[in-house]
Amino acid sequence: MVGVAGKSKACINCKRRRVKCGLERPGCLRCEKARTKCLGYGQQRLFVNMVADPSVSKSSPSRLQDHGNGTNDSESDSFGTLTHLIALANSPAMSPRSFRQQAFRLIKKLYLPQPQVVGGSLTGNVIPNTWFGAVCDLDGPCVVLDHALIAFCAIQMHVTNTENVSRDQGIEHYNSTLAQLSAALSHGEDIQIDYILASLVVLSTCEIFCFPTDDGLRVHIQGISDIMRFQHGSTDVSPTTWTKLWSRLRVISVLSHLTGGPPSSVTVAQWVSVRRTQNANLDPIDQLMDIVDDLPRILDLIRDAFRKRSFAESDFTSTITALWHILRDIYSWQAILYTNTAIPAYTVKPSGVHNISDEAYDSKLFPLSLDFSSFSSAILLISSWAMQLQILIHIQRISEVCEEATVVPTQFQYLHGSFGNFRREGTKLAHLLCQSIEYSHRIEVGTFGFQILVYPGWVVRQFYEFAGMERELRWCQYVNDMSGTGIRAGMQLMKFRGTIGI
Repeated sequence: MVGVAGKSKACINCKRRRVKCGLERPGCLRCEKARTKCLGYGQQRLFVNMVADPSVSKSSPSRLQDHGNGTNDSESDSFGTLTHLIALANSPAMSPRSFRQQAFRLIKKLYLPQPQVVGGSLTGNVIPNTWFGAVCDLDGPCVVLDHALIAFCAIQMHVTNTENVSRDQGIEHYNSTLAQLSAALSHGEDIQIDYILASLVVLSTCEIFCFPTDDGLRVHIQGISDIMRFQHGSTDVSPTTWTKLWSRLRVISVLSHLTGGPPSSVTVAQWVSVRRTQNANLDPIDQLMDIVDDLPRILDLIRDAFRKRSFAESDFTSTITALWHILRDIYSWQAILYTNTAIPAYTVKPSGVHNISDEAYDSKLFPLSLDFSSFSSAILLISSWAMQLQILIHIQRISEVCEEATVVPTQFQYLHGSFGNFRREGTKLAHLLCQSIEYSHRIEVGTFGFQILVYPGWVVRQFYEFAGMERELRWCQYVNDMSGTGIRAGMQLMKFRGTIGI
C-alpha cells in the first residue's frame, strides 16, 4: 500500500533532521545555511506492506501466557524476556536503547550463530550480528521498530520451539507492527526515515520465517527502494551504523530482483551515492554486491529477449560478454577471499545427515559435506556460488538457443580450467551448495543458517529442474526434513515464487 511519510509542512531535509524549518520558498534558509541543497516540500510517498495476514485472529498479541511447568531454565528465561519486552514497549518510561539491547540479547540466543562453536570472528556486514546489532543500536524513539523487534523475537521463539509460542501469536505481533506502521504513515507522525528502513529490515526478516511465499517480502523491498530514492546521502545516524544498514538493505534488494522480483526503483548509481564508506574500506559482501549490482538488469534483458523470441547475434555476444565479466570478477573476488585466510576456507568431511530421498538408492547422493572455517566464509562462498550458478544457467540457455553451445569468448577462456561445458561446471557448483546445507543446519549456527540458504536453494532447484536431474531435485525437496546429530530439522521457510524465466 502507499503511505505518506509524515504530513509536516517542513522541507524534506528539515523533517528528516527533525529541526524547525523556516518554510521559505523555493528553498529554506536553514538548508542554505547548512550548505545543503533544499529538497523541497513535497510529501514522500512510500510503498510498504500494510496488509495484515488474514489467517490469524485480531486479538491482542500481548496476551502471551506464561506456561510455567514444562520448560527448562533457558526457555523460561527467553519467554520471560519476551513478556518483559512487551511490557516495556507499552511503558511511557521505556528507554529505547535499553529496550533494543535486551531484544538483541534475545535475538542472539535464538537467531544468531554462536561464536564459541562456529569458529572465526563474527564480524563483517555479511554477519547478521552486525546489521541486527546496528538496528538495535538506534537509540531514538520509534514504536514501529520496537514492535517489529517484538514480532521477530516471538516468531523466532515459535520456529525454534524455545517456548510454547504459536505461529498465530507471532503473526499477531507482526500484524500489530504493520498497524503501527500504517498509523505512523497515515496520521502524519514525523518518523525518521532511517528508523523506517531499520523497521523494514526486521519485518522483511520476519516474512522469511513465517510466510510460505514472498509476496509480502516483495512489498517491503519495494518500500525500501522507494525510501532510498529520498535519502540523497543524508541520514541522522552515525556513519558506522548507516553503513551496516545500507549494506543489508542493498543485499535484500539485489536478491529480490535476482529471484524474479520487480526491478528496484533505485539505480546502481543511487545505491553508491548514499553509501558513506570509501571503496577501499568496503566489506567483502559489499565488494561482492558491487560486482553483481548490474546482474539483475542484464538478466531482465535476457528474459525480455526470450519472451520476444528474438536474440540477435550482437545481443548474444554482448550479453555473454557481460555475464562473463561478472563471472570473472566473482572468481577474482573469491581468490582474494581464499588468500586472506590463514587456513582453508572449508574442508570436506563425511556427511552425518540422512535425507529420506536416499532410501530408494544403495548410497547417499552426497556422501560428503563441507565444513567451513568461519561463518563469514560460509555465507560469502555460499552466496557467491549461487550467483555463479545463476549466471551459468543463463549462459547455457542462451548458448543452446543460439546454437552456439561451445562458444566462449576467447579472451575469457582462462577464467576456469575445468570448463568442459557449462552444465558440468554448473553441476559442480550445485553440488557444493548442497554439500553446504549440513553446516548451515547445525543448531549452533542459529536459525540464520536456514535463512542464508533461501536464495541458493532457489537457484539450485532451478538448475536441477532445468538440467532434468530428478534425483537431485527430489533430494532438495526433503532438505528441511533431514536428520542427524546436532542438526535442526523441520523448519519451513519462505520460498521465492519467481523462476529463471528462460
